[in-house]
Parts: sequence; structure tokens; C-alpha cells
Amino acid sequence: MQEGLITAGMSFGNYQIEQVLGQGGMGTVYLAKDTGLNRKVALKILRSDLGEDIAFAKKFLEEVEVTASLAHPNIIRVFTLGEQGGRLYLVMEHLDEPSLEHRMEKQAKVPEKDVLEVGLGIASALQFAHEETGLIHRDIKPGNILFGRGNIPKLADFGLAAGARSALGQQDEIWGTPYYVSPERLLREPEDIRSDIYSLGATLYHAIAGRPPFEADTAEEVAKRHVSDRPPPLRSFCPDAQEQTVFTIDKCLGKKPDSRWPSYAELISQLADSLRRLST
Repeated sequence: MQEGLITAGMSFGNYQIEQVLGQGGMGTVYLAKDTGLNRKVALKILRSDLGEDIAFAKKFLEEVEVTASLAHPNIIRVFTLGEQGGRLYLVMEHLDEPSLEHRMEKQAKVPEKDVLEVGLGIASALQFAHEETGLIHRDIKPGNILFGRGNIPKLADFGLAAGARSALGQQDEIWGTPYYVSPERLLREPEDIRSDIYSLGATLYHAIAGRPPFEADTAEEVAKRHVSDRPPPLRSFCPDAQEQTVFTIDKCLGKKPDSRWPSYAELISQLADSLRRLST
């Protein structure tokens, strides 16, 4: 089965394709109907070459099995996974609300309160996943943060980026412009939860400032700046942001892992403090 032949009305497994929801480095996400349970789902069909890679397929199945066990209000639920015609696919809960990336395109600058609430929700999801399974996400970005009912932020693609990089030798060209990538990943150094903290900080910076921490004409230049430069002061783009918020996000973006928040518990405490100060 070729990627170009997947169209609306087709059946893929027990799921009937309705429309494209989005595309990324690993594949395409479709809105689909679960014909067995009569519900809408998000169906992620991976690129055909990924299904042909035996090492990736094995790693993918292992990672998804782990992530499917994660039951947390800020993590998108994984229902099942499968294979058809050599194509791997993943079935997830479908959310009607747009992603953080979409909101940023519409709003330019996301209100500070909303940014803090996103940070709290995603940090809680990352903490839970790491404590339960030892997983780190490795691909935190606005496009992987969606919203459920009640404006609850939910993290997508847990474990998928990890599996792909492990199997495919960390080919960063798969992931596009590295606006949110930690310096240690770019330097091929070991990663831990502080790498996800960096990427979350870069995401929150972009949301509140209206631009990513580093901009350049090429992905290579953006990557170099992550390794060598400090981002422009957040207050230069949002002068009304409270000091606690600026301090919390800035510490997420330390060049060395030791200079960032050492745990999710501390990051969550700081974000919660920022939200309390904003409320009062």
C-alpha cells in the first residue's frame, strides 16, 4: 500500500478514513471512524519506510505497548496499534480542540495564564510517565500538545520519537527545524528528564513571546544557537510577564542539564507559584 493511496472513505483495519488532521515527520494523522465501537478516533499511519525497518517496528511496538498503559488526564489515550499492508498504525483518542501550535498561529502570543496552565499540565504528564515507566518524551513541541474538554492540555506521541530515533540512528532531519531541541540531543550526548524540561521551556517561551527562543535562516543555524547562545530575554517580547514566570522558563533553558530544574516536582512547584501570583 502506498502513502498516496490512503484517501477518505478507505478502510484501514477496522477504521474508516474521513479526513487528514495533520502531517509530521513520522507519518499522517487522520480523523477516522471506529466501525466496531461507532466512535471518532485519531488514526496515525506511519510512513511506509518505517514499517519496512525491522528494528524500528520492534522498537515501535515495545514503546507503544508501554505508552498505552499510561492513564493520565494530560496524556492522550492510546487505544490500540496494528499493521496493514506493511504500514504500522496507531489508534488514539480524538480531540476536537486545536493544538497549541494552532493556537499560537491564531493568537501570536498566548496569554500568560494559559501558558502556565499548559506548562503545569504537560509537566505533570511527563512526571507521571517517567515515574511509571522511565520514559522520556524527546519530542515536546506545540504540535504535540492538544486540548481536551475544559481546555485541558494533553501530550501526544509519547515514546514514538524515542523509538524512531533509537531505531533510525537519530536522523534529526526527520523532525524538521529544531526550535525546541535540547543542546545535548544536538550534540549526541545522553538525555534525561532535563532534556524534556528544556524542550518544554522552549515551547512555553515561544507561546508567551510569540517567537521561538532562537530564529535563523536554516535549521543548522537554529541548532547551533541552541548549543552556544542564550535566548533573548523573555521580557523583551512580553514586558508585562511577571518575574516568577520569566525566572521559571529561563531556568528551563539552561545550556547544561545541571543548570535547569532538576526534577518535575520542582518545575511544577515553580509553575504553580507563578499561577498563584498571577491570580492574586
